[in-house]
Amino acid sequence: MNVSMPVPPQNLEAERAVLGAILRDSDVLADVLAVVRPEAMYFDHHRRILTAAVDIAQRGAPVDLVVLYDELRKRKWLEDVGGETYLIELWEAVPTGANAAYHAKLIADAALLRSLIHSANETIRDAYSPTAPAEDLLAQAERRLFAINADNGADVAPRCVGEVAREALIDIDSRIAAGATLAGLSTGFVDLDRMLGGLRPGQLVVIGARPSIGKTAFALNVADRVASGGAPVLFFSLEMPAREITDRLISMRSGVPMSRMGRPRDLRPDDLTALTDAAAELSSTPLYIEDAGDVTAARVAAVSRRACRRLGAQLVVVDYLSLLRPENPKENRTLQVGTLALRVKQMSRSLGVPVLLLSQLNRELEHANRRPRLADLRDSGEVEQHADCVLFLHREQNLPVDDPVWPVEVIVAKNRNGPVGEIGLAYRRPVLRFENAAVGR
Repeated sequence: MNVSMPVPPQNLEAERAVLGAILRDSDVLADVLAVVRPEAMYFDHHRRILTAAVDIAQRGAPVDLVVLYDELRKRKWLEDVGGETYLIELWEAVPTGANAAYHAKLIADAALLRSLIHSANETIRDAYSPTAPAEDLLAQAERRLFAINADNGADVAPRCVGEVAREALIDIDSRIAAGATLAGLSTGFVDLDRMLGGLRPGQLVVIGARPSIGKTAFALNVADRVASGGAPVLFFSLEMPAREITDRLISMRSGVPMSRMGRPRDLRPDDLTALTDAAAELSSTPLYIEDAGDVTAARVAAVSRRACRRLGAQLVVVDYLSLLRPENPKENRTLQVGTLALRVKQMSRSLGVPVLLLSQLNRELEHANRRPRLADLRDSGEVEQHADCVLFLHREQNLPVDDPVWPVEVIVAKNRNGPVGEIGLAYRRPVLRFENAAVGR
């Protein structure tokens, strides 16, 4: 038994109307291209006609019956599109070009539906014959879906600076009305907020340090302070399980050292009270931990997208860059890390949330008694290029390592929206807590 496949979504009359409108008034071509590209046309002869019209316009020539006829003849497309007779039919199909943009939107909608069908079919094919883990296939399916909107046949229309300026003023007014003092989320550290202006939507903030200086603890302090203010946070822990991250949070909040938490018999009654209170506070804190290891940047983006949509996540933390699985295992490490950093940056922009990306530094710095520089970011200089801000945590190596409170510098080595410089914090190592303080205090 033959089963006929349904006809894909398309709109013949809308395509004819758009082409006729362009022939009537070539000025509407710009309006049409703001909505659809030639590839959005379902019918091949219409796609060829619009392609020819676009090329004519790009040369600065008018798009009319005579010029289009000549262009199609030169390309040997004239007979394929129906000849001179069909061009005249298109010209006669509409009286004016007034509704071209509306008809173009109908074409774009049909093209979008076809893209959705194609994406769904590819996902079904992959699911029936899996060549990768199920989670990777899920991430791939989500990437396909969300890529459709970025490539649905429309040109990106340039925005008038006046319109953007008005939006900026409205944003400033709304922040003033709300009593906000920063352009983004507060890190909880006064001097750092003053330099960065907060963690801004779409920003990629890279945090680097030598081993055991407190990268994860610092990022966790920022995440906890943001979440405590009511803004949901998604924390990717690629190195430690969620339980270990939560233990650190409890220690930070309770003031009970991690070492004592690991020895229950040493806990005092007041420790137990503090731990109970801290756990109760965390139960209502919108901080979400994803501890799946061996994940790709695509998987991070997919989970982050869902967290933004379902949980309202306003900050994403990735701990850390080198533990993300590269897209192409055959590439050299420099290219791999550069691509991973680019994917995380693209994610931050598409989601409109700041992302903290932790990164290791080159091993040479571990043996050099100097402050870190941008060139010390491990494996790839592209990490610096893709970052909006780069922060280094630094502690002088000649200081005693067994002091319970370490003076730590946060070096703002790159800052697209403000100054660079250093601020001082105190790192209370036993409880993994960073606090506002001057260096060396």
